[in-house]
Amino acid sequence: MYLAGFRLDRFRRGGAGGRGRSRSFLPATASLALAIAAAMSSPASAAPEPPTGLWFTKNDGSIIKIAPCGADYCGTLIWLKEPNGFDGKPRIDKYNEDPAKRGRSLVGIEILIDLAADDDRWRGKAYNPEDGKTYDITFKVVPDKITGDKAEIEGCILKILCKTDVFTKTQSVPKDATPAP
Repeated sequence: MYLAGFRLDRFRRGGAGGRGRSRSFLPATASLALAIAAAMSSPASAAPEPPTGLWFTKNDGSIIKIAPCGADYCGTLIWLKEPNGFDGKPRIDKYNEDPAKRGRSLVGIEILIDLAADDDRWRGKAYNPEDGKTYDITFKVVPDKITGDKAEIEGCILKILCKTDVFTKTQSVPKDATPAP
């Protein structure tokens, strides 16, 4: 009979010539003690996979470079698939809440802000140049040796209205990339 992975029939009833236990009792007890010690010595949660590197955003429309900034990580927009608007001029941060920043190029702005480790993911803020707002986000790296690493990014308004996007890790920037200022 098994109970939680241990065989209960390894114990013999006391009787003629026996000590009451089979010889397999000591190795089983030692194995159990080692398993308990290993479980107690392992951390409660592993540190999250570092977010560093180059990441294609949804639909490969841009690339964000994530690197250390102080004690945390930050992400800078370094490439746009369509860097120019309909007028042929570089796309600018026209919806920024700060009027002084509305004329700056989108390439080179900080999009991910203060990503700090929190259990198995990173928490921080993300600036959305499409509406000029900053949102609370979580960023979780999902390693995948076959299709390449992914990152699940969840942004929320008031922690109840949330949207999830997936970024894909890349090793290089397309050759037509405009360098960040």
